[in-house]
Amino acid sequence: MDSDCLTLLPAVCLVLADPKQSPPDDTSLEKLLDWFKELHSQSNEQVLLQHQPCLKEFISSVCASKTTDPAILSFTLKLTGLLAGTKQGFHLLEEGGLLVCVFEREAWCVCDLWEDASVRSGWMQGLLNMLKHRQALDFICVKGLIKVILQLQNDRSLFVACLANQLLVHILNFLTSSNMTNGSNAVGSSESSSSPDWVSVSSEIMNGVVEALSSDDCPRVLQGLRLLSLVTSQCGEPIRSMLWKDVLVPLEILINRGSESLTQPLMTVLQAAMRTPLLGQSEYKVEKLLEAMLGSGNKKESFQCAALIIKLEKCPEVLKRKAIDIILLPLQCVSAQSRDTAEKMNLVLKEQLSQKASCIFLLMQSLSSLAELAYTKYQFDGISIHSVTCSVVLLLRICFGHCPSSLLHINASTHLIGCCKVQRCGLDTLGALSMYEENVDIRNDIFSVLLDYLQSPDSHATVLKKTYQATVRWIAVCSPFPDLLHFISHDLFPVLEKRTCDLRWEVRDSTLEFITQLTVALNGNIGFIEALHTSGMVSVLLSSLADAEGYVRASAVAAIGEAVTSSFQQTVLVSNSNLLEEALKQMMTILSQDTEGFPRRAVVKAFTSWLKGSHLVTAMHLSLSSVLSLGGNDFDWEVKMHTLELAEVLMEKTLTCCPYAVQNFGSSEKTHLMEALSKLKEFGLFDLLFNCLFDCDRPVCEKACALLIKLRTLKSECTDFDHALALNVNGNRWGDEVQCRYINKQQAKGSVCVTNGVTASDEKTESDLHCIKDISLPMILHILDLDDMQRTLKLSSDHVVNSPRSLMEDILSAAQQSEENTVDCY
Repeated sequence: MDSDCLTLLPAVCLVLADPKQSPPDDTSLEKLLDWFKELHSQSNEQVLLQHQPCLKEFISSVCASKTTDPAILSFTLKLTGLLAGTKQGFHLLEEGGLLVCVFEREAWCVCDLWEDASVRSGWMQGLLNMLKHRQALDFICVKGLIKVILQLQNDRSLFVACLANQLLVHILNFLTSSNMTNGSNAVGSSESSSSPDWVSVSSEIMNGVVEALSSDDCPRVLQGLRLLSLVTSQCGEPIRSMLWKDVLVPLEILINRGSESLTQPLMTVLQAAMRTPLLGQSEYKVEKLLEAMLGSGNKKESFQCAALIIKLEKCPEVLKRKAIDIILLPLQCVSAQSRDTAEKMNLVLKEQLSQKASCIFLLMQSLSSLAELAYTKYQFDGISIHSVTCSVVLLLRICFGHCPSSLLHINASTHLIGCCKVQRCGLDTLGALSMYEENVDIRNDIFSVLLDYLQSPDSHATVLKKTYQATVRWIAVCSPFPDLLHFISHDLFPVLEKRTCDLRWEVRDSTLEFITQLTVALNGNIGFIEALHTSGMVSVLLSSLADAEGYVRASAVAAIGEAVTSSFQQTVLVSNSNLLEEALKQMMTILSQDTEGFPRRAVVKAFTSWLKGSHLVTAMHLSLSSVLSLGGNDFDWEVKMHTLELAEVLMEKTLTCCPYAVQNFGSSEKTHLMEALSKLKEFGLFDLLFNCLFDCDRPVCEKACALLIKLRTLKSECTDFDHALALNVNGNRWGDEVQCRYINKQQAKGSVCVTNGVTASDEKTESDLHCIKDISLPMILHILDLDDMQRTLKLSSDHVVNSPRSLMEDILSAAQQSEENTVDCY
């Protein structure tokens, strides 16, 4: 905050303290507070309070006012706590009685303000801001504010209740650190003769947690569990172990009671305990509490608890296996092949599976937990992964409507036919199970059910997308098998061809995305590339470039790009050169004529991918200049960004072809460097970079500036080639700016000598600018202050209007307008 802001501060304080003025919006007050925090971290608050008495007057005025706005009072509470966050600031505010005036509600002139949640929130934020030293903690304890904070833990506002929990944890942590710093008899020392008994303070907070957990009021129990979770995870010893011993009995009662609404918060508490040394000590019973939560799978909460236990990072293996057995029960029961297996399920599970909502929920929970385990390649000891996968396949068939007669006795099957939720979850799980080699033997069954979903006209668009994802995973795993190509060319490609003509654009889009992913997954497989060409799929992709939907055209461009890349790598394009020619032709049409941004972005990204692959440089040579020109002048800033990425790759490819990166340049190295830079000039790369440097979109300017700074490192090596690297600055968007800067530099030397021999006069007339036609690249890079431009570009676009000075001026201006507009609205 500069001197100008400090000059404006007294007037701003007067406006904020004036109850007749409408308070600024909450965002403005928070921004003002942020600048005070920045000042707090950079300077001495004692100096600020001494040299800015307006702050004390403002705080006193707000607390004494009978018509204070709640937003202003909340701001004042936070600001006071912030200023009292240092010992010097605390003493200055305490001497004037301002701390008592601010943080004791009885001292307020309007007690009804406490009913506003923003005031209660500001009160606790102020205490949190202040609690940075021992005197602040003494103040909170001596003034009896702990009781108020414990009451606010059960506040009707969830935000206030959460703040109360954070403040209590902060106090406990402060007590712990203070005791460790000052020793066990710190309370009795001369320095703290007036300090409270901190042991009784911590006991008061911990007793509040025990009372909350023992309460019959569910919201109060929830807040108690949240505080217990925070203390367990954030507080150190001895607070953590002391509290845990105190809450063991009420925790056991809550777990045995089996309330479904408390399952998640109880698991959060136990999960926090498992990340601490409490887990390895038997007296804290963490494992026993987890086992009690899990039960034997005969409670409704057992399945939810099992799903949560599986996600735990540090979990005893015995407990995890028990949780896996329970979480797989719904899947095994629904897909049970015999009546005996189905009859073994407990009554609770049988009842839940007979109800549609709970049946779907349990199966999704079972499948998602199985998928999480599969992604980590968990070893299912004692469980056949082969049979589990078969159960998933069978469940997908049931959802599809193919229910075997042996499963008709299970009522759940009627709930699942056409259920998109279970289908999507099952397909995700099936894809994850591709991680296990044991499942390769049943690949025919897996591809069969996947093909059924792809062929069905009833498959939802989102289900088809999940089917594609699972299919790619299984094809990638099974690529070494010879029967895979037969499946792709004879079964899969005909389905894909139909899906590219689907009435739903989402299906067409996901189909083209799948073809792209498939091409990437089978990159290097010449059989697949040949099948792609001989099956007519390439023609399908080319025709999709003219789709009515922009997203689909963009996906078609990506698919064509991968097909061309793979084909060129396998030399298939030698006999199919028309693919590259047709692809280039249609892509250039899209880049120059398409009205939507997504396809144009995809075209530039495709060229970048081709250039990185270094296979198509010769074929692309004629198109690159057009791509750089069109992309650099596109009205979509993301197209320009992708074009700059293409330019970066082109720079790297071109410049790395010449051995310039050596300490001592010989004549041959300089010749190679000149040739490389001249080639970049022919592509129009320099025009692109300078155009983008003065673009209206900040990210575009930043990227162009970074690339020019890279080029600038070559400036010292290129000074001999000014004429060869001369750029025409007339007729360009960036030319006028460069010419003006060039003339300014030359005038500073006493004359303006330009590359074509024309000398400019002292005044920069329009004719002077036009007489400068060519300026060398090294000279342009020299006269442009790229480092200063880069620093400016890194600032946010609203850094001026969001400055503290601007904020204060806005507050004062709004107050002035309010006074001027006090006229009859009629």
